[in-house]
Amino acid sequence: MKRYEHGGNVYAHRGVVDFSASINPLGMPDEVVRVLRERVRDFEAYPDIECTELCQAIAQATGVPTRQVICTAGASDLIDRACAVLAPRRALVTAPCFSGYEQALERVGATIERHRLREEDGFAFTGRVLDEGFFNRDRDEGANASAGADIVFVCTPNNPTGLTVSLDLIERVVCTARRAGAVVVLDECFLDFTERPSAVGLCARYPNLVVMRAFTKMYAMAGLRLGYGICSDEELVARIGEAGQPWAVSTPAQVAGVAALGVPGWIERSRAFVDEQREVLAGGLASCGMRVIASEANYLLFKSDVQLYEPLLQRGFLIRRCANFEGLDENGYRIAVRTADENAALLAAIEEVCL
Repeated sequence: MKRYEHGGNVYAHRGVVDFSASINPLGMPDEVVRVLRERVRDFEAYPDIECTELCQAIAQATGVPTRQVICTAGASDLIDRACAVLAPRRALVTAPCFSGYEQALERVGATIERHRLREEDGFAFTGRVLDEGFFNRDRDEGANASAGADIVFVCTPNNPTGLTVSLDLIERVVCTARRAGAVVVLDECFLDFTERPSAVGLCARYPNLVVMRAFTKMYAMAGLRLGYGICSDEELVARIGEAGQPWAVSTPAQVAGVAALGVPGWIERSRAFVDEQREVLAGGLASCGMRVIASEANYLLFKSDVQLYEPLLQRGFLIRRCANFEGLDENGYRIAVRTADENAALLAAIEEVCL
């Protein structure tokens, strides 16, 4: 049985500084905290099952029709629903990538194929993916893309490498997948930490594209569980909506999401802070002899010849082991970008371990 592991298990490691979950180091915006406190009495009623206000706010922020937005209890909920609705026979994922894709695919019995990212290429996602066997079949262009479709998961920036995929390559993948009768689920959950453009603008031309986002990372709302998808295939959106349990998105999550989208300058301020501190962390790791992948996200993948997990845990720091990522081994670790003081303390602990 494959063993999956995720970051953020602070409940099993009380009192640690958590570098294993890549959450905005600035925390939840004060405006969101204030609204949650003010609206607490509203939480006595059932949530709006249609997430009406939140869908409208997302649609306005992304420039798409409201009926093309689906809100879910985190991105993981959307992944599960998409797999359940599409019931793919085959699926393509990258290696390494977020293990949640494979977990959902295994639950529906899909055959998983992997596009392996090469360490010698810096783990970059390139057009080489289009030359592999998954896309080597044609389908009637007029066919419903969501009827018995296979599925492709692409993540930008990729987790755990932190590398983005160009918009041009994304479009080529989506276009090729459409001819092959496949739906592409594009995970943009970390994209706001980069200056790269979203692929939401491609949705109007490609009904087989589902762009997935979440409030988990940028707005530090992991405990509230709020994600959403955008797709111009409104029938597929409706089916994904029906695949979840009623009232899956809580009222606190909906209220927080609307408030978060209205915080001016939050993304730009967060991005600037993360960019600065990521460089500090990368430089410190390199000076300790680590091989660091040039991430664009709020986390860093690196390799160490010294075993770090247990020694750092003993010193009060929880980092992410990456041995259970397909394509990585026990020398791989991922750390989040946190506050300046926390980053400095982690680097000091790593230096101490490596002495």
